[in-house]
Amino acid sequence: MPSERNRPLSEDELTALDQFLLSASCSEAMPIDEAHGYLTALVVSHNRATQSEWLSAIWGTPEFADSHEQANMTGCLLRMRNEIATVLGTHCPFEPLVIEEEEDGEVVEAYEGWCLGFIHAVADHQESWDKLAKNEQELLSPIARIALLLNEDEPDMDDEEYEACIELLPGAVAGLYAYWEASGSPGQESIGCG
Repeated sequence: MPSERNRPLSEDELTALDQFLLSASCSEAMPIDEAHGYLTALVVSHNRATQSEWLSAIWGTPEFADSHEQANMTGCLLRMRNEIATVLGTHCPFEPLVIEEEEDGEVVEAYEGWCLGFIHAVADHQESWDKLAKNEQELLSPIARIALLLNEDEPDMDDEEYEACIELLPGAVAGLYAYWEASGSPGQESIGCG
């Protein structure tokens, strides 16, 4: 049985975390799909960022109702990070956390936020990602292309292209993780606590 820190978030916990990140208490926070993408990039690259650093990147300076809410929400993000690390470390199939949106009366999964969060983490730690070998840099392409859809100046992607990029995401994440794992840089430490 997994320890509390390694227990995957339940649907109710994901909903509570999502609501907190979107609340007035978190005016600088990323939405939950962006947060998942951000954490995935840190785990993939074996980044040395401390817990306080990545929490600040994800939610700025939240106003917690009390110490219980602070511990609960912090614990949820830590467990999300640990779940990503467990899935990638055991080479299980990886799935980005995405949100559902209604479009023309249909519910569709939107990957833009997750990809944007991933690219934010790359930008925040550009020096490390600049060390990525050229062959592996291509693995970032589908992530970056989907993230750019949120930029109004970028041309839209047709449905076929979008689906093709989505299909590449799990393999891209696994490939990047394998590269950093084999290269031993920028650091094999897990994301620190504190």
